[in-house]
Parts: sequence; structure tokens; C-alpha cells
Amino acid sequence: MRFRSLLAALALAGCVTAGPAPNVQRATLTPADAATGLMTGGALAMTLSSPAAAPSAGQDGLVQMRLTTTDGRALAFTEANHAPFDVMAQAQGGPLAQVMGLFGEEAPKLYAADAANNAGAPFLCGPQGPAYVGIYDAPDGTAQIVALRSGFEFEADANGAYTPVPFSPDHVCARMRFRKG
Repeated sequence: MRFRSLLAALALAGCVTAGPAPNVQRATLTPADAATGLMTGGALAMTLSSPAAAPSAGQDGLVQMRLTTTDGRALAFTEANHAPFDVMAQAQGGPLAQVMGLFGEEAPKLYAADAANNAGAPFLCGPQGPAYVGIYDAPDGTAQIVALRSGFEFEADANGAYTPVPFSPDHVCARMRFRKG
């Protein structure tokens, strides 16, 4: 009887300390054009995960994204939603939207490469992989991804406001279009 009580207590303690499971969303990204198919070698699996618990007041949750090819190569990213310049870069009509060719009300999301988890053979942007990716999920079920060699830079103007420094097309190392499912 004591043994069962001990097992029950251990099981209950394990449930309490484990915490809630993270929120995970998965999608398959199927290339929408031949150029995207050549770059990725086929479909990609996209996994987004975030903490299950709500972040404390004034904080954004840490969102992690992983893109995985059919042969198992993967790139990991973290949503760039904490630094002020990253937030400004992904505003509606901001520099990321402009680089992606979105000039309306669209607000794409910016993700920074997770260098610690990207060791190996990146499948985008050569052996170093991208430093950032921008993703826009269109209402029609398509997704557009742009891979960048570097982040956006801002400079203060005479009034103290920050404006983006023009972004060179050479910093874009991949433009891809997918059907999301």
C-alpha cells in the first residue's frame, strides 16, 4: 500500500513540475513555383511553438520556428518580436514588407536565425544560412518567405525619430512562394 502511495505522489509531483505543454502549430509548405522547388528540394515542414502559459504583462512570448526539408535538414529561428528595431522592421508597410514586395496593409513576421541550432547543412543562402527570414501568410492560403543575409538597420534623423537605412537587394539570398496546408 505504501508503494502505491509513493508512486501516486511521484506521478502527481511529475505533473505539477512539468508545467503546461507548449503550443505547437505545424504546416506543410508546398513550393508554388519551380524556383522555390529548386531551392528547397520540395516541400518544407514548418513548426511554430510558443509557451503555453501567457507571458507576463508587457512581454511577448518567445515563438520558435523550424523549417525542415524532406531529407531532414532543418533551420531554426526565433521570432524577432522583442527588440525595438525588429518590431519596427516588420510593421505594416515597413522595410520587411517593402523587401518582400508588399506595399499595402500587410505586416509580415521577422524571424532571427537560431545559430546554436543551425549547425550542419543549411538548405538556404549557402553554407552560412540566412541571418533572418521574413514570412507573410496571405489570406488566400499561400505563404511568401524571404531569406536575408543581415538584419535591418535604422538611424536617427534630426527630430530623433528612427528611419530605416535603405536595404540592398544583395542582402536578400532567397525569395520563395509556397502553398500552405
